[in-house]
Amino acid sequence: MDPSLTLWKKTLDILKEDMDEADFAVLFSEVNEVYKVESNYIYLIVPNALTKFRIEKFYINRLNEILSTLTDSLVKFKFILEDDLHEADKPLITKKNSLYKRPLKAEYTFSNFETGESNRFAFISAMKVAESPESLYNPLYIFGDVGLGKTHLMMAIGHYILDNKIDTNVVYTSAQEFTEDYFLAISTKKGKENIQEFYHKYRDADVLLVDDIQFLEGKQSTQEEFFKVFEYLHGLNKQIVITSDRSANELKNMMARLKSRFNWGLSVDIKAPDKALRVKILKRKLSYLIENPKEVPHEVLDLIADIFTKNARDLEGGLRRYVTYCVSLNLPFTLENVYIALDSLIPEKEEKHLNVKNYENVKQEVSAYFKVSIADLESPSRKQQITYARQMAMFIIKELYGPPLKAIGELFGNRDHATVSHSCDKITNLLKTNPLVKGDYDLLMKKIK
Repeated sequence: MDPSLTLWKKTLDILKEDMDEADFAVLFSEVNEVYKVESNYIYLIVPNALTKFRIEKFYINRLNEILSTLTDSLVKFKFILEDDLHEADKPLITKKNSLYKRPLKAEYTFSNFETGESNRFAFISAMKVAESPESLYNPLYIFGDVGLGKTHLMMAIGHYILDNKIDTNVVYTSAQEFTEDYFLAISTKKGKENIQEFYHKYRDADVLLVDDIQFLEGKQSTQEEFFKVFEYLHGLNKQIVITSDRSANELKNMMARLKSRFNWGLSVDIKAPDKALRVKILKRKLSYLIENPKEVPHEVLDLIADIFTKNARDLEGGLRRYVTYCVSLNLPFTLENVYIALDSLIPEKEEKHLNVKNYENVKQEVSAYFKVSIADLESPSRKQQITYARQMAMFIIKELYGPPLKAIGELFGNRDHATVSHSCDKITNLLKTNPLVKGDYDLLMKKIK
């Protein structure tokens, strides 16, 4: 059986488990013929327009989702009506139309890249290169700190080019992999034959994507070889894209003529994402992690965005840890569970401020001091003694650790932002005018500290 038809059959086997047997038979029983494989699409013949409409309306996303788990090729299904085929165009699959495996991560596409002020120029520049490789932006040099999306943008360029011209030879490598390839080429017994394989791999590229070029620092002989590859490809007007953690001028122990070449085209930097972009990234990632993203309150995403501020990689890792924790233990998506789930991931300098153990300690000390229970502090009770103790606990947590007011409210029976704000303001005013309140506050702070 043809490989593409095999993929279709396997996809249907999985889909069938989620469908009513009668509906499945009506829609898919006659869809068993591949028309062609082209531009990384498997075209399947459907018997009539209604079937085609229903499949594309209700099942195409699920079909392609299943397909992505069955192959490492970035390939999708498309459907064509049997009536639209000419006799000369009957199903035919040639070697030329076979599926191309891409050396790129499937999820690193332009459509999956969130943009903000910190990365918009880099995104636009990458799009221009993808749309017109061999343009004036050669090389495109993307630099910035770790986890900001440099590799994502570079691979997105490769995906876009392959989507529009599938036989393009896109070569992705890292500077470390390039170094290893060169070392093996010159150190094995094959001699000239092996070095020729090395040259063919890189010099035959139509598009060369090189990650983390800073790893060539101090490697003189490897830099010489990379310079030769760069000159050769650039001379043929082949597109080169490079990423680095620094601008070309800041690279140390790098050949001056190589750094000069990096500056020939266009250099763009990516900065740390601002708060708005971090929240956008979390929302997109959340849509892949759970079926109903609305189950997670905006306040939770807001808090996670406040914890992980340096890069998207840590941000996504924090969200994944939180969701997995809540789902695995069947817990609600609350602010309090953010502190618990992310306790070990929170950067050390922020751990003091975002550790739920500190909050519980405050509640325990206040409870003991005022001779009320923690349950009372968390209850809706409005008894004067309990209300005062609760307000004092809220104020101390805010003063010592500074979490969002909404997060403080979560600790005391899910009280809202306004209630916490009023409580803290009241204690602030009493401290200025009432020495007894000032005495309570001072004694509690000594115990807690």
